[in-house]
Amino acid sequence: MPIFQKKFAPKVAPPRAQRLNIGCPPPVEDLDDFRTITLNLVDKQLCFIDGVWLNGLKAVPGGPGTSGTGVNLTDDLLRMKRRMKALEQENNMLQVKLDVLVDLLTENVIELNEIKNH
Repeated sequence: MPIFQKKFAPKVAPPRAQRLNIGCPPPVEDLDDFRTITLNLVDKQLCFIDGVWLNGLKAVPGGPGTSGTGVNLTDDLLRMKRRMKALEQENNMLQVKLDVLVDLLTENVIELNEIKNH
């Protein structure tokens, strides 16, 4: 009698998709439907764009205070300010890296000149 023999081996159940919805096609969802989410309240419409809820207006072509996508201009400005702040931070980081590289290059040039002079 083997020591490591399985004493219980359950049968593999067939997939549920084949047992359920007999005669009905499986639901197919398009992910593009979930990319733009809007929430309609009494007098406001909120749009979920780029991971942020923004105040939206009804899309009226050429209407005052709306851009072409129907998003309020203040939300566009907030998004641009956020992007500008991120770009400024990236620019500052790159400037620090450039300063460090220039300092390292200057030290190496000084050491090389000292070696040549001796």
